[in-house]
Amino acid sequence: MFKLKLKDGAEVSTLEELRENFDLGAVVGYFKNGDLLTWLEDRFYDDEADAISEIDAGDRNLTAKICAALNVECDDNLEFMQRVREKKSILSDKTDDESIIDNAVSTALNQEDLAALIQMDYKTIFLCGELFNVPIRVPNMKYIGILGTPKIKIRAKSQEEVDAKQISFENVQLPWQKAAPIEELKALAEKIFQTGGKFQIVKDGKQVSTFDQLDKTEKSMALRMVCQGKYAEHQIAFMQLTEDLSAGFALTTDSFCTGGGVGNNLIPYKEIESVSSSGFGLITRFKKNQVVQKLFDREDRDKIEKFINVAKNF
Repeated sequence: MFKLKLKDGAEVSTLEELRENFDLGAVVGYFKNGDLLTWLEDRFYDDEADAISEIDAGDRNLTAKICAALNVECDDNLEFMQRVREKKSILSDKTDDESIIDNAVSTALNQEDLAALIQMDYKTIFLCGELFNVPIRVPNMKYIGILGTPKIKIRAKSQEEVDAKQISFENVQLPWQKAAPIEELKALAEKIFQTGGKFQIVKDGKQVSTFDQLDKTEKSMALRMVCQGKYAEHQIAFMQLTEDLSAGFALTTDSFCTGGGVGNNLIPYKEIESVSSSGFGLITRFKKNQVVQKLFDREDRDKIEKFINVAKNF
């Protein structure tokens, strides 16, 4: 593995050394010839490598983005980096999912954050909040809701209009999408699963505990494992976990999730064409794919099928 040569002849082989001897001119040069990305990838600095790979060489905020990706303060991004630190602190209070916290640089917690990220030409923006105004006039964008399902206001009346601008959304509620109130879904789950209003934790087919008895860290771990950190507790209509928290499934405001030992899947109800059972597994057919999973309790197959068939028609 080669080293990067920086100011005063320093040759660095770790990210810590790069930050201590940071030389913006040299680093920008290494970015443009591809050596910076290779250097990061060779040392498995995956988060930093991913951030660097998303920066366009012609970006008008090139230096600020490079500094942000490497978590280094430059003269032209001091205020921006201060806000990144604030966002990391706020996200840390909400979750212990490092992948979410590490994306603080491209996360909007409010409308001001969103405007700043759009102006800096970020093409993928994570949205953590209740409501965001997204401009239709800015094309080639991707918005992803995290730790909740934010509502979107946009000057468009259909999916076709945003598709024409090459704007994509994940885990958000668009103006033309009807979202079932979580209270209705919880009532449906209560009727079908008869849980006493609590998320089950089972072992060998028997309930041994409930989700509300877990501590904050365990709850965060369960939500991250089952729903990839894309849903908060208040968005879960029903969840079932194994006692060791190694596997589980959840029925959310708009999706069916599985995680851990049964495989990681997040399937929006609207994409599910049919649900059927086979042996100890559950087959979910949606569009051109199908997911086959082994679930914890044989009786759950019929209950899940009944819930999804109702929820997908809300």
